[in-house]
Amino acid sequence: MKKILVTGGPVHAHLDSVKIITNRFRGGLMADIAEQLVELGAEVTYLCPSLPGMKVPAAHGRMTLLGHTGFDDYRRQVAELAPSMDGVVLGAAVANLIPAKPWQGKFPSHDYKPGDIVPIDFLVSPRVIDEVKRVAPKAHLFGFKLLSGVSNKELIRAAYGIVLEAKATAVIANDTDNLQQKFAVTKERGVHPLKQGDVASWIMELLADEYYSTETAQNFPYNVDVTLERAVKLVEEYKDRFTQVEGGLVFGTVAVRRPRKKLCFVTTARGKRELEKFAYVDGVSHKKRKVYSAGGKASLNAPLLATCFANPEVDYIVHYHEQVPGLPTYPYAPPGTVRDSVRPNTTSFNISEHGCMLLFNKEGRQL
Repeated sequence: MKKILVTGGPVHAHLDSVKIITNRFRGGLMADIAEQLVELGAEVTYLCPSLPGMKVPAAHGRMTLLGHTGFDDYRRQVAELAPSMDGVVLGAAVANLIPAKPWQGKFPSHDYKPGDIVPIDFLVSPRVIDEVKRVAPKAHLFGFKLLSGVSNKELIRAAYGIVLEAKATAVIANDTDNLQQKFAVTKERGVHPLKQGDVASWIMELLADEYYSTETAQNFPYNVDVTLERAVKLVEEYKDRFTQVEGGLVFGTVAVRRPRKKLCFVTTARGKRELEKFAYVDGVSHKKRKVYSAGGKASLNAPLLATCFANPEVDYIVHYHEQVPGLPTYPYAPPGTVRDSVRPNTTSFNISEHGCMLLFNKEGRQL
């Protein structure tokens, strides 16, 4: 059973002991998501403000309801709860402008006359989502980004910025003009349109994924020079197809089979900000869910590349983030997961909201 922390409703800041600064949200949509996650089999802890008028999920045997008393308490509870969770879903609307020096006690209104101007300094609050992976590195982290009256391009750009900075699994973005339409932005900058009712099942699907680990050797094998040269030439040939995104990351992969070596290949390195780094994959164990890599960690796509190379006709592979017309298209799964590694390998194909996998034989013919 997956354990998930969900936060909803406003997160207020204190101006004095009785006055608060907050957002005009009651947490209805996040309460609905929390209820749906329980219905899908999760054990949910729901954190929301201890304020009147908040919508909370229905009481349930697998639902724990907690209250917070404002920003500092919310921040503390998220940090304490996150390490014990499989997933952290931060949907609370945090007051990101908070008084720099709240009044101790109650504001002394008796010292002022009506019409007096009272200067108050505000600071931009720390972003709680940026702190989660420090205390819970193995938890799947999901954030929400709400903007108003912006283009879809700007909405996606803002969401992906949070994905990179917070190291989130995904950030779910939408505009105040249409709260039912969401766009889930993933690490590889995939954009997944979702309706409000689809969010919980999409999150559960990603929480269920099993990832491959990588075992690395320090030195790149000395006798793969020819294979490496071919990989370098492929990068040069397809460099205009590779996508550079926010944070300087470059998305795109090539892989070249090493002659006479079953399921051994040279491919681009992981997390690349350039196209010159490569790794040597000395086999992949699908049973152990492990990639054996030398010269650094191979692309997250390595398990899928190994599946493709299991077809003896495949000599090299090119992957980039475009859909190629006319190819079969298979459902999205995060790179590096068991779900992503199980694909047909007889022809080239697309992956929905991710890109294409182009398979070539020794003669350079696309399969």
